[in-house]
Amino acid sequence: MTDKLDSLLAQLREQPSDHPLVGLELRVQSRLRGRDHRGLTLFAGPVRAAAVGLALMLGAGVGGLSAASAMAAPKANLFAASDALAPSTLLDSSR
Repeated sequence: MTDKLDSLLAQLREQPSDHPLVGLELRVQSRLRGRDHRGLTLFAGPVRAAAVGLALMLGAGVGGLSAASAMAAPKANLFAASDALAPSTLLDSSR
């Protein structure tokens, strides 16, 4: 299969191009300059403002919720004897 594909690609390479590529970039740029982009630019302003507003609201909401949960979390006391995950509690086999 690879040999057949290689021979087909070699045959394709020998054929002349059906479209001239000289000046292709200039032709594309001239066609793009000729298009009317006013509708797109008028539409992009409000969409951009809405996206920024939504991002700000989402960021403020997530930040507020994470701050509230951090304040409501119980404080860990490192030297409390009632702490179930203390190393002395975990290593003591008499309990």
